[in-house]
Amino acid sequence: MHKLYIRSIILVFILALGSNALADDTSANFQSAEIENAVLTLSDDGAYGDLRLRIVNNCSDKLTILGVMGAGNGQSFIMARLDDINYANLGSITLLSEESLDLTTSHMFIRLSDFEEPLKVSQNIDLRLILSNGELPFSAHVKR
Repeated sequence: MHKLYIRSIILVFILALGSNALADDTSANFQSAEIENAVLTLSDDGAYGDLRLRIVNNCSDKLTILGVMGAGNGQSFIMARLDDINYANLGSITLLSEESLDLTTSHMFIRLSDFEEPLKVSQNIDLRLILSNGELPFSAHVKR
């Protein structure tokens, strides 16, 4: 009887470890959200670009945005304009389930910088929204 009890505990432990690994693997690549009106406005010298977009969280869970990668950019910062000359780096933005955020008209935007190659005006670029638990691919139009 004692051996059966120990085997049961070991089996439960092995199954628990296996199920956690499976759960981590299934959510690591993609989260459900809609991105609209994504436009990257380049600075005059092309050193950085300000990304504006509208996003709707279609997930049943919160969606935490950490940044944006793609287009050969090395950095991205979620920024908020405090006044005419002062800005703050927000670090992240969280949207609750079924919540939307319009960065096209608000005082917030995502600044991309450290481009490997210059971006061309009027081109569409592929980007990935980096989330706390995955990524979300989308395209943005480049303008000056």
